[in-house]
Amino acid sequence: MPIERMLFRTEALAIVLASAVAFPTGVKIGLQLAARRVEGVNEDTWWDRHDLMFGHRRHRFRAEDSLPDEVVRFGVRFPDGSKATTVDGRTDSGEWPPPRPEGPILRRSSGSGGSGDDRSVSSNWSLWLWPLPPPEPFEFAVEWPLYDVPLTFTEVDGAAIVAAAGRAQPYWGQTK
Repeated sequence: MPIERMLFRTEALAIVLASAVAFPTGVKIGLQLAARRVEGVNEDTWWDRHDLMFGHRRHRFRAEDSLPDEVVRFGVRFPDGSKATTVDGRTDSGEWPPPRPEGPILRRSSGSGGSGDDRSVSSNWSLWLWPLPPPEPFEFAVEWPLYDVPLTFTEVDGAAIVAAAGRAQPYWGQTK
């Protein structure tokens, strides 16, 4: 389902919450990121930022470490106060099936392409949110110090996502 909400925009950067694909257990969130080289950004800085737009650098950190400015942070906050971010630092227990987590989880799941050159770059990112949001408005957050993106909240319609999940169809039926 389309969401099409501008999360943040400057002369150099745009971040759009583009879409959601709802499943009975969670939702895949589609983001579009676009940047352009503005006056005063040198060649090395531009290419470093270009690579970040594709998520080529994965940062590993411990909870006690401060996050590098290069790390983009996404998050959700539900009306009951529960929240999750892409930098929560939760680790995989290695158990299968994994234990049911406490509270929501938001993880970057993939990038699905994009394009760029020495003047501009665009990229598509996907996040996985578990569980489904409640059927009421909730907040989606973004922060990216490298691009001077302050912690910014945007309201999202949880009811529309829950309704879409209700329409989800399995790819294959049960076999007998």
